[in-house]
Amino acid sequence: MMTNDELRRHNAGRKIFQIAWVTRDLDRNLRDWVEHLKVGPWRVYTFSDETVKGLKVGGKPVTEPFKFRIAISWIGDMEVELIEPVYGPMIYQEFIDRRGEGLHHIKEKIADEDMAAVVGDWEARGFPVTQTGQFFKDFHFYLDTEPKLDFVYELGNCPVQDLPPGAFTIYPPEDAA
Repeated sequence: MMTNDELRRHNAGRKIFQIAWVTRDLDRNLRDWVEHLKVGPWRVYTFSDETVKGLKVGGKPVTEPFKFRIAISWIGDMEVELIEPVYGPMIYQEFIDRRGEGLHHIKEKIADEDMAAVVGDWEARGFPVTQTGQFFKDFHFYLDTEPKLDFVYELGNCPVQDLPPGAFTIYPPEDAA
């Protein structure tokens, strides 16, 4: 176990970038987050076999069609993500089936050049990658931390995405009153 001073030094430069929930109904959640929490606007994306490269679940490449919808907003400097599985293999639907909707993961930002070493360190400590993939410049690695932490821990490079037109929609729409 690390000492308190070692923990302080270890955590001084780390950045928890995102907190995420899974849902069966993204549209309902978007309305509720805007109406009740005043969180928004949201960028809404469709992740599929056409937009995500190299999706692996349980270490195996996904070769069948898949689709999930995500929405991203910000509260201060924290990214908030809502995820709705639609079809195909992914860890989100399995999580909802076992535990229901709710908190799924938190995401730590890792520099591109450090990613392989950090993922390797987690795996060496007994936390293998359960899902990974790439959306444009964004890489994600979900770790099997749920048995020890009761939630999933994600590592990602969290780049600023300059996406092409049509890659996302906005909720509520810009012209909504």
